[in-house]
Amino acid sequence: MKICIAITVAAVAASSVFAEEEFCGQWNSTQTDDYTIYNNLVDGSTIAWHTSFNWAGDNWQVKSFANAALKFNPVQIANVASIPSTIEYDYKYDGNIITNVAYDLFTSATANGTVEYELMVWLAALGGAWPLTTTGKPIKEVKVSNVDFNLYQGKNGNTTVFSYVAVNMTKSFSADFKQFFDELPADNTIARPSI
Repeated sequence: MKICIAITVAAVAASSVFAEEEFCGQWNSTQTDDYTIYNNLVDGSTIAWHTSFNWAGDNWQVKSFANAALKFNPVQIANVASIPSTIEYDYKYDGNIITNVAYDLFTSATANGTVEYELMVWLAALGGAWPLTTTGKPIKEVKVSNVDFNLYQGKNGNTTVFSYVAVNMTKSFSADFKQFFDELPADNTIARPSI
């Protein structure tokens, strides 16, 4: 399987500057400003990329995992006032796909500890993609920034996974992601203190 990513970087100053690179390796990445980009590239707080792949192998085998990872200094969740984020994206495919579009946040009891909790926010679930769940049913329904989400809980090895899945595909979303942490059920939530 070949995965090639074309990458566009927009540098905004007095004038706009555009550059394009092609990464074809499975693990290619680059670092700039506050992000590590895997098979894509950014400038400041703006990110743009596209992913192309050939559909081969088992339907549930990962074909592409292009993503942007924010670099940050770990802090306790209790000390986080807000986690603002805005995304607009477009998804084009021929109808033969199993995928999601999601934010993925991880926590641990210590700054350098093993991941204990994962909080995912799915803006799209296409072709039968489904979150990890122990019951197959949502444990809660939540509205964040006028978008309805179902909250699922599951396990990935030793990691407890909470997945907020948008009821309808959402291509434009702006929210304070701290609200997703605050909406976790009081009796079954991320241990305090977590980082």
